[in-house]
Amino acid sequence: EVETLRTNSTDLGGVTNDHGSVFPLSLHRATQLDIEATFRLDPLDITVTNEADVGYNCSTSGGAAGRGMLGPFGLLVLADARRHGGDAERTAVYFYVARGLDGGLNTHFCHDETRSSRANDIVKRVVGHTVPVLNGEELSVRVLVDHSIVESFAMGGRLTATSRVYPTEAIYANAGVYLFNNATSARVTTTSLVVHEMDSSYNQAYMASL
Repeated sequence: EVETLRTNSTDLGGVTNDHGSVFPLSLHRATQLDIEATFRLDPLDITVTNEADVGYNCSTSGGAAGRGMLGPFGLLVLADARRHGGDAERTAVYFYVARGLDGGLNTHFCHDETRSSRANDIVKRVVGHTVPVLNGEELSVRVLVDHSIVESFAMGGRLTATSRVYPTEAIYANAGVYLFNNATSARVTTTSLVVHEMDSSYNQAYMASL
């Protein structure tokens, strides 16, 4: 049913983000979206990352600002289209890959709401958990954005996360979407990225009644 609300689709894949970089996406509007994205870490960067990173936890490790060698990276949604960084509003939807003591990789998927609004009288959390990733799989996520709701399905729905956010500035024409990579040493390629702009369900119901 969600797919029937799509009104405009833009293919933006093939972008490589160096560590510590942000890339704005050119969209007509960014408050109602269905985003399908797939990410790949540079294999060489994974190989040379030998240091164990066993303490990472979505809720307690600083959110999207907490940097490691292989993350965080992903999308900034309901983000201020006029500026990024600092105290600009944005909700981060991201992966963080950490090497365990056994040498294997653990993948975390998180929502960071801490910069989602400049309002002070609301709860802003970082939520998420580890998500299973099979050998050879790229990291995939589908993100649904509907004004103040952000719902994500990581790795085909193996992990889901939902946030209710209250932006005060990143609204209407001032809302944007960015790719970001806040890792300290890894490059990330967005191998596929399709952004579907969405209509409201009541608009379609109204048109169907005419």
